[in-house]
Amino acid sequence: MNFLVKLIANFLYLIDKRRKKVVFTNLNLVFPNMSQTQKEKLTKKVYENFVFNMFEMIRNRGISKEELAKKVEFIGLEEVKKYLNKPVVFISAHYGNWEMMPLIIGGLLDIPMTVVVRNLDNKFLNNFFKKNREVYNIKTIDKKGALKGLMKAIKEGRSVGIFVDQNTAKNEGLDVEMFGLKALHTPSAALIAKKFDVPIIPVFIQREGKNYKIIFKEPILENDVQKSVEFQSKVIEEMIKEKPEEWYWFHRRFKHYYEDRYE
Repeated sequence: MNFLVKLIANFLYLIDKRRKKVVFTNLNLVFPNMSQTQKEKLTKKVYENFVFNMFEMIRNRGISKEELAKKVEFIGLEEVKKYLNKPVVFISAHYGNWEMMPLIIGGLLDIPMTVVVRNLDNKFLNNFFKKNREVYNIKTIDKKGALKGLMKAIKEGRSVGIFVDQNTAKNEGLDVEMFGLKALHTPSAALIAKKFDVPIIPVFIQREGKNYKIIFKEPILENDVQKSVEFQSKVIEEMIKEKPEEWYWFHRRFKHYYEDRYE
């Protein structure tokens, strides 16, 4: 399968000029001292990760908990276990095979969770993703107007999951620094954590060959919303630095403050 993944990824790299330009713009902003050759190599790996994720979604459809457990290693779980007997706010990024992470947490840790997603315009694809996502007591809600649904989930005793690594509208985001650049960060996780007095637990997934690492980071117990989003941005930055090829560089993360660079 690796050969096929690389073949498709290389093909997309050649023809997908629009998204490739976004990746290079992001890399130019974040890693100004990286050589062009290194950026090209990294961009190809980003495409490989994207294609690999799609293959794995198909391959892992209907996977049993027993088979899933064979593929997963938890890191940092012991340090956060004391928080998991009640609802928490999980935050993460579009990193590694992020689609698998709620399934793993719900299936192997028996944590009911409601996760924010963006519903797709294509009804067939949206139904495909929904069926893949809503297993092991995982529910999804569309990102539009998600705050009310997330608060309802917490009240029902469910944990919630939010991917907080994308640009927001100016009236919806707070200023943070990421890689030394100005960016907007959603305050949703911080607002929910403050309102319900629950911890924010950063969690990420990394690929290890055909298996996964689920990495729990130190809980964020900050009530100040601005400080909370700054902590969230920093922990995501640290994960990206660790394995930059696993982040979804296709998103215009810094668009609000550097829009001219994406034109």
